Amino acid sequence: MVFSWLAIRRRARRAPLDISVFEQVMETGDVAACRKLADQLLDFANDPATPPEERRLVMQVLARLACHPVREVRAHLAERAMTAPELDPEVVFAIAGDEEDISLPFIRRAACMTPLLQEAIFRAGDLKRRRALCERENVSPKVVSLALESGIRALVTAVLENAHASLPADLARQTYVRFRQDEEVIAALLARPDLPLEVRLAHVEVVSGRLREVMNRSEWRSARRAVEVTSDLEEQALVEILADAKTEEELHTAFRFLTRRGRLTAAVLLRAACAGHVAVLVHALAWLARTKPARLIAAMQPDASLGVVRTTLARAGLPHGADALALAVMLAARARGPEVAQPGACLPGFGALVLETLAETDHLSVAEKMQATGMLQRVGDAHTRELAGRFLQSLLRHAA
Repeated sequence: MVFSWLAIRRRARRAPLDISVFEQVMETGDVAACRKLADQLLDFANDPATPPEERRLVMQVLARLACHPVREVRAHLAERAMTAPELDPEVVFAIAGDEEDISLPFIRRAACMTPLLQEAIFRAGDLKRRRALCERENVSPKVVSLALESGIRALVTAVLENAHASLPADLARQTYVRFRQDEEVIAALLARPDLPLEVRLAHVEVVSGRLREVMNRSEWRSARRAVEVTSDLEEQALVEILADAKTEEELHTAFRFLTRRGRLTAAVLLRAACAGHVAVLVHALAWLARTKPARLIAAMQPDASLGVVRTTLARAGLPHGADALALAVMLAARARGPEVAQPGACLPGFGALVLETLAETDHLSVAEKMQATGMLQRVGDAHTRELAGRFLQSLLRHAA
């Protein structure tokens, strides 16, 4: 029984695939026949039911078709092969090495491009083929790294402009340093949503330094005025970056960088808070005071004691005048709930609410209110500064 069953299995086994008929079509067939052959072989190779050994034979024929002397045949095969989920390297390399109008669209969109194939083509290809790889939706991390490490401007810009490419933090920093004088590359780099915060912060510092030089050379009314204008612009730019942080970890990364550069100032934190980004101030105070943000957030409940807030402010080391405005911010934020302390949250028109809180609260002395209002004139928006000026004049009249 066993021997008879084996005999049946042998008789049922498929005969080896005869590819001679395919070779004859390539040698004697016209363009239409070769195009049809390419279609049929691709469908056969991509059929899950095709045995591996037969698929290998078909791939040999496809590799020869990819080198067909008639350009129209090669172009048709390359176009049809774009959707093939899997092709042997010989076929891929043959198409990738063809004329540019055939090879580049294939390199840019072919579904069969595995990370290994992408890397191989990048290492062996010329600039145009490398750039096509960098423009792929599924460009491999290795190709991204090779392109950025190469320092070739065309490849770097292709990667930066590809929204599907993932930008490694270390190479983002390296790219910024290498191309810091190239405005187009820097603009593309700054447009990346995955650019590390410390690179954005470093750029603000660089731009501010250049602006100071321009103002001094332009003979502004005074060097002091130039410093004031530049400081305001720099602080606003830093606020915008901190406001974009969506997690506590991102904020802490920015705080560490700014602290090393001496840029984590009370003016920056209060400017952010008065613009409605209370989370920046809350997490910065907790970070500076080496305490948990949850303690400060709990103190933002309407009936909570201000002891934790005052203790945190004392440990954070902000200037005395800044303490008063920070306390007013925390009091004003109580009306909106603790969720305003979540990174990324923003309260529109918050500066006016801070000023209203200063006018109504009994938790601050008149002297503290004057200090806070004076600071608000410095860090608030235009409307808030105008209101703060009027309120300060009112306080001075009552104090006289």
